[in-house]
Amino acid sequence: MKGKKLSIEMITKLIPSWKGKSVNIQSINKGITNINFKVLVDENAYFLTVPDSNSQLLNIDFSNKYYNNKICGSIGISPRVVNFIEPENILVTDFIVSNPPYLKLNQNAGINIQLIKTIKALHNTKPFLKNFDMFELINYYLRLLKRRKIELPKFIDKYSKTIDSLGKILALYRNHLVPCHNDIVPGNIIKSHHKIYLIDFDYSGNNDFCFDLGNLSVEMGYNENQVNQLVKYYCGTIQEKTLSRVFLQSIISDIGWSLWGYLQARISSLDYDFKKYASNRWERAVNKLESKDYKIWLACTNN
Repeated sequence: MKGKKLSIEMITKLIPSWKGKSVNIQSINKGITNINFKVLVDENAYFLTVPDSNSQLLNIDFSNKYYNNKICGSIGISPRVVNFIEPENILVTDFIVSNPPYLKLNQNAGINIQLIKTIKALHNTKPFLKNFDMFELINYYLRLLKRRKIELPKFIDKYSKTIDSLGKILALYRNHLVPCHNDIVPGNIIKSHHKIYLIDFDYSGNNDFCFDLGNLSVEMGYNENQVNQLVKYYCGTIQEKTLSRVFLQSIISDIGWSLWGYLQARISSLDYDFKKYASNRWERAVNKLESKDYKIWLACTNN
């Protein structure tokens, strides 16, 4: 938050509809990029999130997050936005309980068709506030890591030209961008009352739909057969050009979030091994760049 640091009690006073009501505030956790609370107002539960000290450094725009979350809340694929307060960047949504957590529910369960339907609804809603380009984020994180003399992935200079070339190929598909979440991880998926919701629109923006699918494939640990199924469920048929683009976007996802991880390893106060997370994602990206399939994906996408 900008300026004077506000207590959560002071924050609730900024929300007129909560004045004069019974308000109970519970700290949920210190999220990876935000600070989160469950707020009970009389008998209604809300989720309140504010930036932490590193949110801006990680390139999170809360106005963008609010705008896009509001669109998705209006069509029922994310919690409904209740309030947004600037300049403190306080975002309040309905509180939706996920039980059991999505990750535990879906480990080794294959492709969840209901999730694919939610993603397609996201991609077909009205345009988001801004565009998202992972290559721009990669360049931003690289500059930041170098400026702060933070450890970089091994041999990244060796692959810089390859990554740039891949960026030029994928840029050809940025003529038709759709609203994308860009960070669909198990922790950003809620299953409640037979519905699936997406949360945390920190990096949301208009993008190539294949990025969401490619990112999802690595976050869920899908094998090659499951990626084929993912594309089939999304497109109706297995389209080789789309399938190749999904694999290529999965590489870019791993590179981008690897750099994010190296930055987090230096700045985050969370008890989490971000360095291991970052190095694992980089290694997975390099393995794909060095695979015999990489040239096949490029050729198919470039046709």
